[in-house]
Amino acid sequence: MWNTFPVHLLLVFGVVSIQRCVGLTKPTSVKLIDNGYTGVVIAIHHEEPESEKLIDEIKAMVTNASSYLYGATRRRAYFKEVMILIPDTWGDKAEYESPRNSTFEGADVIIAAMNPRYPPEPGTPSEPYTKHYEGCGKRAGNIHITSEFLVHPETTYYYGDKGRIFVHEWAHYRWGLFDEYPNRFDDPSADLEYFYYSDTSEIFEPIRCTRGYETHNLVYRGEGYWYPCNGDETDGYEDGCVSIPSVEQDNVTASILSGELSIDKIVDFCDDDDHNEEAPNKHNRLCDGKSAWTVMNNHEDFKDEHNPPRVIDDVTPEFILARVKEIRVVLVLDSSGSMDTSGRIGKLSSTSQEFLLNIAVDGSSVGIVDFDSSGKRLSGMTLIDFQETREELASKIPTTAGGGTCIGSGLNMALEILSENDQSPAGGLIVLVTDGDDNDVCLEMTELSRQSLVTQSVVVDAVAFSNDADDKLISLTESTGGKFYLQTDDPGSTGLHDAYVGTMVSGVKEGDRRIEIHRDLSYYAVDDSKSYSVFIDETIGNKTTFEFSYSVDSTSDVLDIRVTSPSGENFTSDYPGYTEDEQFKTIYVNFETAEPGPWSFRVTNLHYSGHDVFSNVYTYPSQNGVDPIIATSELSGSVTDFANGEELTALAEVRQGFYPVIRAVVYATIERPPDGAGKTYPPVELRLLDNGAGADITKDDGIYSRWFTNYTGIGYYGIKINIESNEETMILDGSSPIPYSYTLASADPEELLKGNLPTIDGTPIYIRGMPIPEPQGSPAPNFTRAISGGSSQVPETPEGWEPDDDIFAPSKIFDLVVTSAHYQNGTVALEFTAPGDDLDSGSASYYIIRMSGSTTELRNNYSSIAPIPDAQILQGNTSSCGVFGTRELFVISVAVPTNQNVVSYAFAVHAVDGSGNEGEMSNLAQATLRAHIPPPKTDAPATVRTTASSTAAKPSSGLPVWAIGVIVLVSLLLY
Repeated sequence: MWNTFPVHLLLVFGVVSIQRCVGLTKPTSVKLIDNGYTGVVIAIHHEEPESEKLIDEIKAMVTNASSYLYGATRRRAYFKEVMILIPDTWGDKAEYESPRNSTFEGADVIIAAMNPRYPPEPGTPSEPYTKHYEGCGKRAGNIHITSEFLVHPETTYYYGDKGRIFVHEWAHYRWGLFDEYPNRFDDPSADLEYFYYSDTSEIFEPIRCTRGYETHNLVYRGEGYWYPCNGDETDGYEDGCVSIPSVEQDNVTASILSGELSIDKIVDFCDDDDHNEEAPNKHNRLCDGKSAWTVMNNHEDFKDEHNPPRVIDDVTPEFILARVKEIRVVLVLDSSGSMDTSGRIGKLSSTSQEFLLNIAVDGSSVGIVDFDSSGKRLSGMTLIDFQETREELASKIPTTAGGGTCIGSGLNMALEILSENDQSPAGGLIVLVTDGDDNDVCLEMTELSRQSLVTQSVVVDAVAFSNDADDKLISLTESTGGKFYLQTDDPGSTGLHDAYVGTMVSGVKEGDRRIEIHRDLSYYAVDDSKSYSVFIDETIGNKTTFEFSYSVDSTSDVLDIRVTSPSGENFTSDYPGYTEDEQFKTIYVNFETAEPGPWSFRVTNLHYSGHDVFSNVYTYPSQNGVDPIIATSELSGSVTDFANGEELTALAEVRQGFYPVIRAVVYATIERPPDGAGKTYPPVELRLLDNGAGADITKDDGIYSRWFTNYTGIGYYGIKINIESNEETMILDGSSPIPYSYTLASADPEELLKGNLPTIDGTPIYIRGMPIPEPQGSPAPNFTRAISGGSSQVPETPEGWEPDDDIFAPSKIFDLVVTSAHYQNGTVALEFTAPGDDLDSGSASYYIIRMSGSTTELRNNYSSIAPIPDAQILQGNTSSCGVFGTRELFVISVAVPTNQNVVSYAFAVHAVDGSGNEGEMSNLAQATLRAHIPPPKTDAPATVRTTASSTAAKPSSGLPVWAIGVIVLVSLLLY
């Protein structure tokens, strides 16, 4: 057992009200009330050196953002209250307040030095980005801003006002908006084009929102040389031509999502009056051509006239400085009579003892309450310091069950314990474990307890022990900012263990965090033997434990354990690190430093009867300066409205530090409730994918997603995630751009033509139109990880629905793209990722492809347009659909009028399953066929000169340098 491992701790707090903002089980305290955002949390990473300047820069950025946001939302929103969360590695000060529910892991914005996409030279400003987990209109994971970006002396000089950039990222994070400019790495599913042919204006236009920019069309020919593009708006431009806006603009005020934030006039989001729905950008692709303003107005912040325009004289935010504290946890354990069935009290007892003996970190404080019809104090808050303390607490866990159920009595007792010794209960965490419904007389008490916990800022994590547990547990966790887990009676269910591990994740630094690489709960018959394998990679292996818990009493050996190292050495009961705790029925095989490589172990039941065995392998980072590979998981919601067609999405992120780990093998195992007739169903295994299709938003960003469709009825669905590497797994380590972090800077086009190139510390800034390297990374080490995905409740099913009914249509295709278009032979090649039969599972029955000469007509009248006939499809078979995730290719014959030098067609597709369920229309893809593509010009270039910050005059206005000389227009607009 390893329980003296030093860690830095973080107190988990509840706020007055937590909301689940449009999906995600990750809570947020952000609310928009009377036009003011409150509960915004900006957390500083523990590795950041203490700096008053950093705090001042955060305040300045958000202050500027507040007034800019107020104008951009047309007086409907500003930042009213913002908490800056100080790490515990900084010194404490009297002015630092309680952090309430705030943690670094749960923050809306994180400030961290490491960024998955470094700029060309170390030490120069690195751009912010936002990680999207779900689609249009859905809240993102967080905003990541580097400390270098905030404090570097040239940030404003090169990037423009930081407040404007923060509003751009806030639009991604809060409202689920996407960028309106072309970017291969921000949108790897799309083709990289800078112009498109508008069938409305019948000219070639730049891809942006809105129209009307004054621009120069330039092409980069290498070695710093820029030329005017050959061609024109009627017949198109040479390959590689890019539209670069002029410094001065008179006719546009939008869009904040188009990237020209250094231009003073850009102050608006595109609305329906100026939105360019034709432009093939990521926002139009994922938001069905809707304007940013339309998506925003459908968000709960503004929907149904919430927060109407209001004159507010002062929109300066109030800043709260808070510092993280230690963890305080109270276990509230159900010992009512229903817990005496199916061995539940035994599972609760053994798992709770395991938490106290091995999972609770040194320096945390734990209290224990048990309840049936009344709450009973078993232990007040006790500091976890020595092994004797752990064993004493573990001995107090209830082992017998009886009586009624009164959840409120247990919660009230926990609140009393958190309040003892003149302590404020604020910041306490309650882990509630129960399998039953409240007695009628306790319903009001439990509701009053919930209200008190919310008011006093206490978080509740809840474990439903079986699908019979009180359905009000969801409300309890949501309103306090906690998480919900499911523990069933199935032999393999580990929900309670996962909940306990989760209490010791938030606030524990990743370099100090316990990492699970295997956990399994299985039934062993007499003489039964099972073998397992795990991989210990070089980023972990410090203080490694193979742990085995059993549930039977015996005076002789219960289990035979054999652990085998990568080098073939066997470790059995005669190994000095092998210990058995008979009191707590647990065997440990400990290694101070585990050899990297594949390990295996075999478990044999020696007992005269069958019983459950819980096996768990956990370790700690190797602490050799290398970040461990970390896996985290979320669900699309703690409640899934299946009755009204809402999907349940499982999401997992795999990373090393802040670098994405891509192409890993990620599986979710979903436990399901019985159906209405009481029939039970086995868990479902589902592979999560990072392919930019189906539920997944962006390919190769380290976020793996999948929709779940195998419902069995009303109840709780528990999810656990297992991850392993293979020969294709990579770590995108910053050697090249990756999907959620990519600089798109522009310069004054007139200066580029003169040969003046903007630089940062002597390195030229990347400008759109320059060659883009393919993403590169390092091969990932062989590794395995095991985490919990939490649980989601389905409160209602569709009327008349049965578990075998086929009600899910194939998923919408979001990545339809034209890969080639030939004027001479009149052909267009289309590619897309095959959807499934049920959303993104299985394979559809057939495709319907439609086309039109007008994108507007195709979008508005798609269903009334005749499908493309088979005779016109030269390659591909619409009646032969690949399994979800495979790439589909169709070559279409199109008419090319002889009297037109340019002809354009728009295409869309949808899939139909065997039951006739039709998927939605895909994104639109435009094919432009040109009789002639202008060749590159051969004019001699200007002499290339670089304009560095040390020699260029800075504008007195504080705008970027090109407002006088060379302007760097940031497009940092990372989704």
